[in-house]
Amino acid sequence: MPQDQTPSDALTDEDKREIDGEDFQFVLKALVDAYRPILEEDLKRARDIEALKKEAERKPPACEDELQLANRLFEGLFTEEVALKLLPAEGREILGPVDRWRWCLLHIRCCTIFGWLVCRGPRTFRAFVYYLYRYWICVRQAVGAPVSTPLTPDERRDFQTLVEAFAGAYKPYLTDQLASVEFPLGIPDEVVDGKIDCFEGGDIIGQVFDRALKPEVAEALLGREAFAKHAQEPFFWFCRCWCLCAIRFGCCLARARNLIDVLFCLLFYWRCLRRCFGPLICEIVEPNGCAEEGEIPAAGILRGVEIKGTATGAFCDHYTLAWRQGGIGPFKTVGIKYPGGAAQGACGVVGATLGFLETFPHVPPGPVEIQLCLFPTQGSPQCCSIVFELQRNLVWIRGLEGIEAAEPPGIFDPTAQLEDGAGTVRSFGTGLHVFGSADVRGCTGRDIRRYTLSYHPGFVVDPALPGFVQFWRVDYNTPLQIEAGNNNRFEEALTARWRQFNWPPGVCSPVWNWLQQVRWSTQVPQSFPIEPSEPASLCPPPALWSSTPLPLSNCQSGRYTLRLTVEDTGGNVKHDLQQVWFDNKDIHGKIDQIAGVPPCATINLSQFAMSSGDCAVAWPAALVGIAYDEYIEEGNLARPSDNFGGYLIRIKKDGGPWFDVPLPGPGGPPWGPPFVATTRVGDPGVRCATAVPPPGVIPPRTPGILAMLDFRRLDRLCNPAEPALTLERTHIGPNGELVPGECCGYIIHLRVWDTSICPSLSAGRHQVEDFFPICICNDLRR
Repeated sequence: MPQDQTPSDALTDEDKREIDGEDFQFVLKALVDAYRPILEEDLKRARDIEALKKEAERKPPACEDELQLANRLFEGLFTEEVALKLLPAEGREILGPVDRWRWCLLHIRCCTIFGWLVCRGPRTFRAFVYYLYRYWICVRQAVGAPVSTPLTPDERRDFQTLVEAFAGAYKPYLTDQLASVEFPLGIPDEVVDGKIDCFEGGDIIGQVFDRALKPEVAEALLGREAFAKHAQEPFFWFCRCWCLCAIRFGCCLARARNLIDVLFCLLFYWRCLRRCFGPLICEIVEPNGCAEEGEIPAAGILRGVEIKGTATGAFCDHYTLAWRQGGIGPFKTVGIKYPGGAAQGACGVVGATLGFLETFPHVPPGPVEIQLCLFPTQGSPQCCSIVFELQRNLVWIRGLEGIEAAEPPGIFDPTAQLEDGAGTVRSFGTGLHVFGSADVRGCTGRDIRRYTLSYHPGFVVDPALPGFVQFWRVDYNTPLQIEAGNNNRFEEALTARWRQFNWPPGVCSPVWNWLQQVRWSTQVPQSFPIEPSEPASLCPPPALWSSTPLPLSNCQSGRYTLRLTVEDTGGNVKHDLQQVWFDNKDIHGKIDQIAGVPPCATINLSQFAMSSGDCAVAWPAALVGIAYDEYIEEGNLARPSDNFGGYLIRIKKDGGPWFDVPLPGPGGPPWGPPFVATTRVGDPGVRCATAVPPPGVIPPRTPGILAMLDFRRLDRLCNPAEPALTLERTHIGPNGELVPGECCGYIIHLRVWDTSICPSLSAGRHQVEDFFPICICNDLRR
């Protein structure tokens, strides 16, 4: 039901006089007479169950049945006599002879039937469109422009326009419902406090039509020629207002449980029609006082306020909204949005949503004036305004260092994960910044007091849940801290500390008014100065406090929920949550041997070339070791618990450059990519023993094959393309002397990494390296 259609205010003394009036009684009797035969038929069926069963077998339910029932129910209600009794005197006067407005009456019949049908049946928007189609056919018939069979291209285009307009008008309702489902935390309190009852959402269909029935839609509804003809009528605006009342009337009747409800529906319809002819009513009721900006999903607004009030009255064509800061200067329209995305507001709004003001980033906090102007089809516009205080409310964790670009609605979704540009959930480790916004101000007595950051083991969605551990705190204690702009932490590092600034130079008068970003260590505690002691003859050291690392009992790894809490000087508290995977577990990389030969030993190429030195056959040598990264959660093999990045192997001759080794090998010649392997090799035989969940049975240390080296690559005869890597064979010199093969020291380099984002590490990730020295001799002969 609309806001003014609840039983609590239905029967005032004035209403009772209206109900007792001759005209109302006439219309009520016509309405009850329409219901009587239908009720009597059902009563007859209730007395004869067998006859009911046989009737049901003969005629199963069909879509046409409810259309026939609607026509039957409302046929007697839309006579000219009933219409004249229903309308106020002003309506009868402006309409004039019935021949002029008979088309309007037939149109209103369609509106009533549509409201009745659509509130009885649709479960989806697709079903809504079915009823919209029947409504369109009814209206075209009413205005003397019946649709063709099949539809002409113009008619098909008109219906498409109609559906698109109603889709846009319907979307805010669906968006609002989705927001309620995704963030239901406040709904239980509203139910318990009586703010939500059985009348909740009762005027949804009426609001959809309010948003949808714009001039361009009216043309598609009536047809171009009919619209051009009837739009010139002086009462055309009233037909729209009457139609909106009729839709609500039909919807109310569809939900009526008994004839008492039917009487109330007629009373609400009676009121609605009289508002159409009342004087222009311009009133804004919200926002008022101290209004806090918030998310408005239905309007696609990240931070804004809803504007509620009344814009109605005789000849009212449309309304506009505007705002200005502190009541000074010209009014602005930037940031103003109307229901359904319309370019202006449609009159007929009573105590409901007029539009929205997207306050961020358009409107500064503090005093704001909103103006509502009503434009009638004749006469001058009428304007009214309201002044309120806008409370800035930018409280969210945007992301962590490395992924700072989470976009709404992700930043308001407590279950949203931090993903990279490819949509992959990432894990984080070591020291990092927490980015976001902590900006609350605007209303008198509601400046920022402090903000804190806390963590909770596991993924949680309730910021009030016990178990959060505070690890960061920034207090705003001095006027300069509050007023110098440092309280506006917007889209920057929340992990920041105050820095001291002395003025004038040489005088100890420390003022903490500069926030400098500092990384939060997820591994070790940190201590920072947060406020100075009282100035003395010499500046004493400031007090210290400690940041809190993730608990060692969980090896600084696992699923965690971060909480940003912002408190203002009025005691109001705001929270935002962000779920994060932390990874500070060890990564393992070690080369044990080459084909059984330990580091620092000597090997001969003839051991692998089988003495023949045939370059056409590979000379394989297994490089054995470990490349392993512990899972964040043991047993969880999905990303990001499994965030193993890969490993690479390089080799160089003493004094020469590095050469990448093909993996898994042996490859060549030429020895090209791939040079990176992405599969773990071996097992280090160690785990974080106190991890949650526990690692279970830890297998023994088990090395595996990291690569199959091809030693042909180190022989100059087989690989003349890489002289800086190869060794010359034993050969006869230019003077007939025997020149022995070369021996040289080599280093094999293993690098293993994961995909965790670790900004405080030079590599930006967890990474381990190992170097394997070996002496290699080419004892082959050429």
